[in-house]
Amino acid sequence: MKWESYSHPISDVRDWADNERLELRPDFQRNEVWTQAAQIMLIDTILKGIPIPKIYIKSIVKNEKTYRIVVDGQQRLTAILKFIRDELTLKKPYQGEYFNMKYSELPESVHDDFIRYKIDINEIFNPSDEEIRDLYSRVNKYTVQLNKQELRKADFPGEFISLAEKISENPFFDSSRIFSVKQRRRMLDVEFVEELLTIVLEGVQDKKEYLDNVCEKYVILEDERGIEQKFLGVIQDISIIFDLETFPIQDTRFRQKSDFYSLFACVLSLRETGKLKIDKLQEIRNELRGMDEYIGPQSEDDEYREYATRCLSDANSITNRNWRTEFMRKRMAILYEG
Repeated sequence: MKWESYSHPISDVRDWADNERLELRPDFQRNEVWTQAAQIMLIDTILKGIPIPKIYIKSIVKNEKTYRIVVDGQQRLTAILKFIRDELTLKKPYQGEYFNMKYSELPESVHDDFIRYKIDINEIFNPSDEEIRDLYSRVNKYTVQLNKQELRKADFPGEFISLAEKISENPFFDSSRIFSVKQRRRMLDVEFVEELLTIVLEGVQDKKEYLDNVCEKYVILEDERGIEQKFLGVIQDISIIFDLETFPIQDTRFRQKSDFYSLFACVLSLRETGKLKIDKLQEIRNELRGMDEYIGPQSEDDEYREYATRCLSDANSITNRNWRTEFMRKRMAILYEG
């Protein structure tokens, strides 16, 4: 295979597409569609003049005309062409001076800069189908696939995710050992903090599918300081209840995410009824120790057994999360209520 590398302005890509000499989705491409937010952030990247990853194209000649078929880069080129055709508006998570504008509404100087923006393209001429499929496989094989949280950071950069990242660095999460090193490397600690932050903003939710909507909805976060303080207040109370010296949470089941989610929701709710009562700590610790020791699928206590079941089966459903939160609230209420 013979490859050549070029930098083509966006105007070239537009002309190829307008002249029906650009095929964006050959049969070997994955049928994936970027979210609108991801498309908008790509356009933001181009408007800022930041380079985007290289695109791979195969070229063939028919009737003395060159036709191009995208091997890798379908989603990027699709987003660019949609923007030029006024099919994409600069809405959230975009936050620049052209907010809520389409391409045709931008100043002429911005138009000029946009269509002159150069895309690095690797082009192969007249390869066989087998060669091009092999290339596509190799290009994608050695690319680390992003998980959902890593994609959210790319798609919805803004104040909600930034706050979650900040909170995830709180020393409490290190001492409690809620996250492994591997989870931190893949931003799964930030994802879990986002789930907890969502309880503060919108209450207990169902599973993780709502996180994309929350991250997009709160790109701009009203009263960020107040929300952070409310979150940290819950963490402070949990730190007092699970004292490192006498009752460290890392030695209990409550460091597990299903349990900690319900514990966090419970304490958040109870803080609305009053302040933590230090004189009730020992009583509540004894209750929590009993839960830690006896909760399980084989427990003789019906509620303890059901709690364990709701942690194991569909643990992240809103029904089970609310049930577990209420289970804890009934046992911890005297720690706050008058």
